[in-house]
Amino acid sequence: MKNLKWLWLLIMFVVCFSLQVSVADWLSIFEVSPDFVIIFIVAVAIKCGPAAGCFWGFAAGFAQDVYAPVEWLGAHSIAMTIVGFVVGQLNERFLTLNMPAKVGVLGLAYMICDGIYFGITGLSKEIVTNLFLTKSLPGCAYTMLIGSILFYLDVGKKKTHV
Repeated sequence: MKNLKWLWLLIMFVVCFSLQVSVADWLSIFEVSPDFVIIFIVAVAIKCGPAAGCFWGFAAGFAQDVYAPVEWLGAHSIAMTIVGFVVGQLNERFLTLNMPAKVGVLGLAYMICDGIYFGITGLSKEIVTNLFLTKSLPGCAYTMLIGSILFYLDVGKKKTHV
Protein backbone atom coordinates (compact mmCIF):
# COMPACT_ATOMS: atom_id res chain seq x y z
CA MET A 1 0.00 0.00 0.00
CA LYS A 2 2.86 2.40 0.77
CA ASN A 3 4.29 1.90 -2.71
CA LEU A 4 1.00 3.03 -4.20
CA LYS A 5 1.11 6.15 -2.02
CA TRP A 6 4.59 7.05 -3.31
CA LEU A 7 3.53 6.32 -6.86
CA TRP A 8 0.51 8.59 -6.40
CA LEU A 9 2.77 11.33 -4.99
CA LEU A 10 5.11 10.96 -7.96
CA ILE A 11 2.20 11.32 -10.38
CA MET A 12 0.93 14.37 -8.49
CA PHE A 13 4.44 15.87 -8.52
CA VAL A 14 4.67 15.46 -12.29
CA VAL A 15 1.19 16.96 -12.73
CA CYS A 16 1.96 19.96 -10.49
CA PHE A 17 5.33 20.59 -12.10
CA SER A 18 3.74 20.32 -15.55
CA LEU A 19 1.05 22.79 -14.50
CA GLN A 20 3.73 25.15 -13.23
CA VAL A 21 5.75 25.20 -16.44
CA SER A 22 2.78 25.28 -18.80
CA VAL A 23 -0.57 26.40 -17.38
CA ALA A 24 0.68 28.87 -14.75
CA ASP A 25 1.64 31.39 -17.45
CA TRP A 26 -1.86 31.24 -18.90
CA LEU A 27 -3.34 31.89 -15.45
CA SER A 28 -1.08 34.87 -14.78
CA ILE A 29 -2.69 38.16 -13.84
CA PHE A 30 -0.45 41.22 -14.26
CA GLU A 31 2.54 38.86 -14.69
CA VAL A 32 1.79 37.11 -11.37
CA SER A 33 1.00 33.41 -11.49
CA PRO A 34 0.17 30.80 -8.85
CA ASP A 35 2.87 28.44 -7.66
CA PHE A 36 1.54 24.88 -8.01
CA VAL A 37 4.82 23.40 -6.79
CA ILE A 38 4.57 25.14 -3.40
CA ILE A 39 0.95 23.99 -3.10
CA PHE A 40 2.12 20.42 -3.75
CA ILE A 41 4.93 20.61 -1.18
CA VAL A 42 2.68 22.09 1.50
CA ALA A 43 -0.02 19.47 0.85
CA VAL A 44 2.51 16.62 1.02
CA ALA A 45 4.17 17.97 4.17
CA ILE A 46 0.80 18.40 5.87
CA LYS A 47 -0.41 14.92 4.95
CA CYS A 48 2.83 12.92 5.19
CA GLY A 49 5.07 14.80 7.64
CA PRO A 50 8.46 16.52 7.56
CA ALA A 51 10.48 13.67 6.03
CA ALA A 52 8.23 13.43 2.98
CA GLY A 53 8.05 17.24 2.86
CA CYS A 54 11.86 17.42 2.75
CA PHE A 55 12.13 14.73 0.09
CA TRP A 56 9.50 16.19 -2.23
CA GLY A 57 10.69 19.71 -1.48
CA PHE A 58 14.19 18.78 -2.58
CA ALA A 59 12.88 16.98 -5.67
CA ALA A 60 10.73 19.97 -6.64
CA GLY A 61 13.52 22.44 -5.94
CA PHE A 62 15.99 20.40 -7.96
CA ALA A 63 13.56 20.25 -10.86
CA GLN A 64 13.15 24.03 -10.70
CA ASP A 65 16.92 24.52 -10.44
CA VAL A 66 17.28 22.87 -13.83
CA TYR A 67 15.52 25.92 -15.31
CA ALA A 68 17.31 28.52 -13.12
CA PRO A 69 20.47 30.43 -14.02
CA VAL A 70 23.64 28.46 -13.31
CA GLU A 71 24.99 30.92 -10.73
CA TRP A 72 21.91 30.26 -8.56
CA LEU A 73 22.03 26.47 -8.89
CA GLY A 74 20.75 24.87 -5.70
CA ALA A 75 18.83 27.89 -4.39
CA HIS A 76 15.43 26.36 -5.14
CA SER A 77 16.51 23.00 -3.73
CA ILE A 78 17.53 24.50 -0.40
CA ALA A 79 14.47 26.76 -0.15
CA MET A 80 11.94 24.04 -1.01
CA THR A 81 13.59 21.48 1.29
CA ILE A 82 13.43 23.89 4.22
CA VAL A 83 9.80 24.74 3.43
CA GLY A 84 8.86 21.04 3.29
CA PHE A 85 10.50 20.43 6.67
CA VAL A 86 9.04 23.52 8.39
CA VAL A 87 5.49 22.85 7.16
CA GLY A 88 5.74 19.19 8.18
CA GLN A 89 6.90 20.24 11.64
CA LEU A 90 4.07 22.77 11.97
CA ASN A 91 1.51 20.10 11.19
CA GLU A 92 3.06 17.67 13.68
CA ARG A 93 3.11 20.29 16.42
CA PHE A 94 -0.51 21.36 15.94
CA LEU A 95 -1.67 17.78 15.25
CA THR A 96 -4.41 18.72 12.77
CA LEU A 97 -4.64 21.91 10.78
CA ASN A 98 -8.09 23.10 9.79
CA MET A 99 -8.80 24.73 6.43
CA PRO A 100 -7.93 28.37 7.29
CA ALA A 101 -4.77 27.23 9.06
CA LYS A 102 -3.68 25.23 5.99
CA VAL A 103 -4.15 28.28 3.76
CA GLY A 104 -2.23 30.41 6.26
CA VAL A 105 0.59 27.87 6.34
CA LEU A 106 0.61 27.90 2.54
CA GLY A 107 1.10 31.68 2.55
CA LEU A 108 3.80 31.40 5.19
CA ALA A 109 5.55 28.69 3.18
CA TYR A 110 5.44 30.82 0.04
CA MET A 111 7.01 33.78 1.83
CA ILE A 112 9.66 31.62 3.54
CA CYS A 113 10.56 30.04 0.21
CA ASP A 114 10.90 33.41 -1.52
CA GLY A 115 12.85 34.86 1.41
CA ILE A 116 15.34 32.00 1.41
CA TYR A 117 15.65 32.10 -2.37
CA PHE A 118 16.28 35.86 -2.42
CA GLY A 119 18.80 35.49 0.41
CA ILE A 120 20.73 32.76 -1.37
CA THR A 121 20.83 34.47 -4.75
CA GLY A 122 22.53 37.53 -3.27
CA LEU A 123 20.46 40.10 -5.12
CA SER A 124 20.75 43.74 -4.05
CA LYS A 125 18.39 45.13 -1.43
CA GLU A 126 16.59 47.35 -3.95
CA ILE A 127 15.94 44.46 -6.35
CA VAL A 128 14.72 42.20 -3.53
CA THR A 129 12.40 44.92 -2.22
CA ASN A 130 10.99 45.48 -5.71
CA LEU A 131 10.54 41.74 -6.30
CA PHE A 132 8.93 41.33 -2.89
CA LEU A 133 6.36 44.05 -3.51
CA THR A 134 5.64 43.28 -7.18
CA LYS A 135 5.99 39.49 -7.32
CA SER A 136 6.09 37.83 -3.89
CA LEU A 137 3.10 39.45 -2.17
CA PRO A 138 0.72 39.20 -5.16
CA GLY A 139 2.02 35.71 -5.99
CA CYS A 140 1.46 34.64 -2.39
CA ALA A 141 -2.13 35.88 -2.45
CA TYR A 142 -2.81 34.19 -5.78
CA THR A 143 -1.23 30.92 -4.63
CA MET A 144 -3.27 31.04 -1.43
CA LEU A 145 -6.45 31.50 -3.46
CA ILE A 146 -5.71 28.54 -5.75
CA GLY A 147 -4.45 26.49 -2.80
CA SER A 148 -7.59 27.13 -0.78
CA ILE A 149 -9.69 25.83 -3.67
CA LEU A 150 -7.54 22.72 -4.00
CA PHE A 151 -7.47 22.14 -0.23
CA TYR A 152 -11.26 22.49 -0.15
CA LEU A 153 -11.63 19.92 -2.93
CA ASP A 154 -9.36 17.54 -1.01
CA VAL A 155 -11.19 18.12 2.28
CA GLY A 156 -14.52 17.70 0.53
CA LYS A 157 -13.65 14.15 -0.49
CA LYS A 158 -15.41 11.57 1.58
CA LYS A 159 -13.12 8.98 3.11
CA THR A 160 -14.43 5.46 2.89
CA HIS A 161 -13.03 2.65 4.98
CA VAL A 162 -13.24 -0.87 3.66
